[in-house]
Amino acid sequence: MSAKQERQKDVWVKWDWLWKAIFYAAVIVSTWLMLLDDERKAPIWAVLLLTGSMLLWHWGGLKLAYRKLDVLDDHPIFSFIVIIGVIVFWFTLVNISPAYYFTLFGLFGQVFRHLPLRYGVIAVLILTGCIIYEQLANAGAPLSLTNPIIWMFLLTALGAIVLGVWITAIIGQSTRRRQLIEQLEATQAELAAAERRAGILEERQRLARDIHDTLAQGFTSIVMHLEVADQALPDDLDTLQKHLDRARETARTSLEQARRVVNALRPHSLDQRSLPDAIERTAIRWQEETGIPLTTTTTGDPVPLHPDIEVTLLRATQEALANIRKHAQATAVQLTLSYIDDVVVLDIHDDGVAFAGAAASPLSGGYGLQAMRERAEQCGGSVTLESEPGEGTTVVVSIPIYS
Repeated sequence: MSAKQERQKDVWVKWDWLWKAIFYAAVIVSTWLMLLDDERKAPIWAVLLLTGSMLLWHWGGLKLAYRKLDVLDDHPIFSFIVIIGVIVFWFTLVNISPAYYFTLFGLFGQVFRHLPLRYGVIAVLILTGCIIYEQLANAGAPLSLTNPIIWMFLLTALGAIVLGVWITAIIGQSTRRRQLIEQLEATQAELAAAERRAGILEERQRLARDIHDTLAQGFTSIVMHLEVADQALPDDLDTLQKHLDRARETARTSLEQARRVVNALRPHSLDQRSLPDAIERTAIRWQEETGIPLTTTTTGDPVPLHPDIEVTLLRATQEALANIRKHAQATAVQLTLSYIDDVVVLDIHDDGVAFAGAAASPLSGGYGLQAMRERAEQCGGSVTLESEPGEGTTVVVSIPIYS
């Protein structure tokens, strides 16, 4: 049995051995008293055989009754038959020798230990009826409600029933508490499994965003430089060499970033640098690669940000600049990083081809833009895209500083 199963066993089940011990001890004492009784009505071997049969019926019958049963109320009729059989054996033995009255000390406990309340009451009434009949038969007295013997044993039965009701209530309360604990543990296990699944999904999305923001952009840049280098062949060797050098440098940078993605570290641009410095460095590199003028401005007083916020803003800068290079046909770009009270705002504007007829709206579109929005939302922020024909496009990322 596992530790969990052992812990979930009810108290009365753990102490079942004590109830059995009391019953068996009462039977043994009754048998010993029977051996001292010279007025018994049967030979010793017959009484011992009946006693052994009663004990075997009790032990084997209850073992079969509880087989494959989790709770007592599943099939109480089997346990009821076993207990009634024990009462029949006891009634036979007590008619042979009154010494077996001592067995009642253990027998009443067995009734309410192994039977639910309704069956236990029936068994107690049957047992009480047997006791009253035996007492009246031995005394030669008629059955009369004025006989104090009848009322004495009826009150004894009533006390046993009240005790049984109390014990049953305790057992029921403990059973419900155990079931609630088991349901709580099952719910906690399901919640933990759901959290693990959500964590795995979130980690996959994070890796997908990181790969897109590092390797995919790096490969795009390498391909563009190689295409320009290919066009420079064979006449413009200076341009060829320049773009080959930039492609090589981009490949090395992408390799470093890939290693950092694997190690789940912050972007290399943010190591030992502030966010404005990292964005400035990214902008300078992008301007050198594209030849498009890019102006960066930082307003407000820069404050330390949570690493996730810094990564989000840097990735948004890289993604927006990558989109401008691929789609915008811009001639100038303005990048502004603003620290405004408890909000940091990244504003990237280009004068290129706008989305025809588009108005200011929540950001949507390709995977890169979707990844940018997901990153911002995880930090409690938002991303909007403002685009007007003839006025270019503006990407605005706004994140609470203390999110």
